[in-house]
Amino acid sequence: MRLRIVCSFALLQPLSDFKNNSHTDFLRTTFGGLHVSSNAVLVSMRVSRQVATSSALGLALSCASLLPAAAQTATPAQPSQQLPAISVEGAKPQTDYKVDRASSPKTSEPLLDTPQTITVIPREVIEDRGANSLRDVLRTVPGVTISAGEGGGPQGDNLKIRGFAANTDLFIDGMRDQGQYSRDSFNLEQVEVVKGGSATSAGRGATGGAVNLVTKAPVKEAITAGTVALGTDRTKRITADLNQPLTALGLDNAAVRLNVMGHTSGIAGRDVVENNRWAFAPSVTFGVTGPTKLTLSYFHIQEDNMPDYGIPVVGATSLPNVKRENYYGFKDLNAENTRVDIGTARFEHEFNDAVTVRNTLRASQARRQSNVSVPRAANVLANSMTKVPTARDATLKSLDNQTDVTLKFATGALNHSVVTGVELAAESYDNQPYTFSANASTTDRLFTPNPFARYTGTRTLGAKTETDSNTVAFYLMDTVKIGEQWEIAGGLRYDRFNAETKIPSTGGRFERTDNLVSWRGALIYKPVPNASVYVSASTSYNPSAEGLALSATTADTPPEKNMTYEVGAKWDVLADTLSLTGAVFRTEKTDARETLPGGTIQVLNGVRRVDGIELGVAGQLTSKWQVFGGYTYQTSEIVETFTAANKGNELASTPKHTFSLWTTYELPWNLKVGGGVQVVADRYWSDANLGKIPNYAVFDAMAAYTIRPGVDLQLNVYNITDKFYIERVHAGGGHAVPGAGRTALLTTSVKF
Repeated sequence: MRLRIVCSFALLQPLSDFKNNSHTDFLRTTFGGLHVSSNAVLVSMRVSRQVATSSALGLALSCASLLPAAAQTATPAQPSQQLPAISVEGAKPQTDYKVDRASSPKTSEPLLDTPQTITVIPREVIEDRGANSLRDVLRTVPGVTISAGEGGGPQGDNLKIRGFAANTDLFIDGMRDQGQYSRDSFNLEQVEVVKGGSATSAGRGATGGAVNLVTKAPVKEAITAGTVALGTDRTKRITADLNQPLTALGLDNAAVRLNVMGHTSGIAGRDVVENNRWAFAPSVTFGVTGPTKLTLSYFHIQEDNMPDYGIPVVGATSLPNVKRENYYGFKDLNAENTRVDIGTARFEHEFNDAVTVRNTLRASQARRQSNVSVPRAANVLANSMTKVPTARDATLKSLDNQTDVTLKFATGALNHSVVTGVELAAESYDNQPYTFSANASTTDRLFTPNPFARYTGTRTLGAKTETDSNTVAFYLMDTVKIGEQWEIAGGLRYDRFNAETKIPSTGGRFERTDNLVSWRGALIYKPVPNASVYVSASTSYNPSAEGLALSATTADTPPEKNMTYEVGAKWDVLADTLSLTGAVFRTEKTDARETLPGGTIQVLNGVRRVDGIELGVAGQLTSKWQVFGGYTYQTSEIVETFTAANKGNELASTPKHTFSLWTTYELPWNLKVGGGVQVVADRYWSDANLGKIPNYAVFDAMAAYTIRPGVDLQLNVYNITDKFYIERVHAGGGHAVPGAGRTALLTTSVKF
C-alpha cells in the first residue's frame, strides 16, 4: 500500500535560539529545502516515525496543515522565498509494536496475507519489557511454554509450542541453531514465532511451530548506544550497540556494527543460583542499500552459571510445602559452562524487482560442560530427598548452506511469488557423560537442605556417543494472486536426513536415513485490502535422530508424522496501525513413538492431538497507546497409546488457557508507563495425569523517563505481587523450577 504524505513541521523554539550551534545545520542537512523564518520551519519530505519521535529539537508533526507560528512573542520573521510544498510517495510508516513482514525470504508476503499464525516480537517490545533473555521475550507469546532440562539434560531454551516440543526448532536468521544454551536478547532485532507445522520452510521437526531470532545488522546511519542496568538479586548488566558507516575508508555503501553484553545476576527467591554471561557480535556489510549485499558476522557467548534444577516433586503428582529459596544441589560441585561461536557469510543480489538470489553459509560450535544435581524422591514424612549428580561434556558442530531464489512473475491473469531453494547441512554431536555414585552425601533434608555439604562419592566416565548427520533438502513455495481478492499458497519440500551414532567404548554403531516429503497448502480471501481470511493445511515429520542421537531402541523407528489444519483471519485496523488476528487450529501427531514393554524397542503406535483457538493483537490504540498480547485456548488428548491408563488423558505441561498482555502509554513530561500480565492455567505434571501444576498470573510494570534527548531512565518491576509459581517442569514430573520472585531493574540507556 502506498500513501501520499504531505507533512509539515513546526519548530517549537525560535531558530534564533539555535544560532551558532549544530541544530540549524542539522535541520538543513536532514530536511533539505526549507522555508525558514525565526519561528517556523515548513518542510515536505518522507517521514519515518523514528525521525518524528527522536528529534532533539522538539518538532511537532502535522499531516494536515502547518501549525500556527507563535509570532506574537517571537522575533519578526526575516524575508525569505516561499518554496512550494512537495508531495512524496512513501511507504506507510510502521508503528512500534506492529510488524508488517517476517524477515525470512521464504515468507514472501506481508504477515496480513500469510496464511499462518506468526507472532513477531519487535525490538520495541523487548526493550519496554526489559526482556534480557529469549525466555523473557517468549513470555509475551501465548501457547508457548518452557520446560526444565530432562534428567541431567540441558537447561537452555527448552520450549513447547501448541503442546509439542520445540527444543530443536530454534533458528537464527533462518538457520537452525540447536545449541544447548540460554539465548540473550542483546543482539536481537526481533523474534518471530511461527505456529503450526512449518516443515516446508524449517525442515525436520516444527510440529507445533518454530522460533526464529532476527539479529541486528549494519545499517547506513551511525549509531552509538548503550545501557547500564542495576537491579535486585545482585543484577548488573551492560550493553553497547555501535554502528559506523565506512565512508572514511572510501566505502560509501558499507558499514560495520558491534554489539556487546555483560550480565551477572542471581534469581529472586532462589538461594545459591547465579547467571553469568558475556557476549559480543561484530558484523560488516558491503552494499548496505543493495542491490548487491555481502554481510559477514560473528557471534560469541559464554555462560558460567550455578544451574537451577528447582525442587523435587512428591510422587510426580504434587509439590512439597517447602521454601522456594531451597537449593537442592552441591554448591562446590554444580556448574554449567557454555561456549558458543557462530560465523555467518550472507550474499544477496537483487537483479531487479522480480529476481533475487540469497546465499547463506554458516559454521557454528556450541560446547556445554555441566555438573548438575537433579532433585528426586521427595519424602515428606521422612523429611528427605535425593540429590542425583550427573555431568556431561557435549559439543555440537554444524556447517550449513542455504540458497534461496525469489521470483515474481505473471502467467496470464495470475501473479506468482515463488521461493525456491536448496539446503545442505552437516552436523556432529559428541556427548561425554559422567555418572556419580550414590552414598550418604546424596541424601539431604527436604525442608532444610544444605547446599554447602560436600559430595563424597566417586565420578565415573560414561560411554561417549558420537553422532554425525547430513541433510540435503530442496523446497519450492508459490503464492498465486488471482485478481484483487483471492490467493492460493502452496509449498513442497524434500529432505534426505542421514544420521549415524557411534559408541567408541563398545564399538556400537547405529545408522538411519529418512526421506521426508512435506507440503503446505492454503487458500486466502481478502474481502478488503486490510483484511484476510484463510484456510490452510500442512505436514511435518520428527525423525528418530532429530535430537542428533540414535540408539538400539530408536535406530529402526521411522519418523513421526504430523498434520496441522488452521482456519484464521487477520485484520489491520485504525489506519493499519493495529493488527488483530484469530485462528482455529488442530495439530495431530500420528505414528507417535512409543516404547514397548521391556524398554528395548520403539514403535509408531501413538496418536496425540491438540485443538485450539488463538487470538492476537499488536500495535497502536492511539498515537500514544501501544498494546501487544494474545490468548490461546487449547485442548489436548492422548488418542492412542500402549499405556491403557493414559488413553484419553491430556498431554503433559499443556495448559488449556494461556494469556499475555503488555501495554504502554506515553504521558506528558517525557514519561512513559506500562504494564502487563502473563496468565497460565493449571496443567498436568505428566501424561499419567495424576496431579496438576497450579495456575498462576504474574504482573509486571515499567516506567521510563527521558532525561534529555538520547538519554533515558527506565524502571522495570517483574512479578509485582511476588507470586510463587512453577515456571518449568521436568517432563516426567521429577522436579520443578520456580519462577523468579519480585525483581526490580533500573536501566540507563543512551543513544547518539
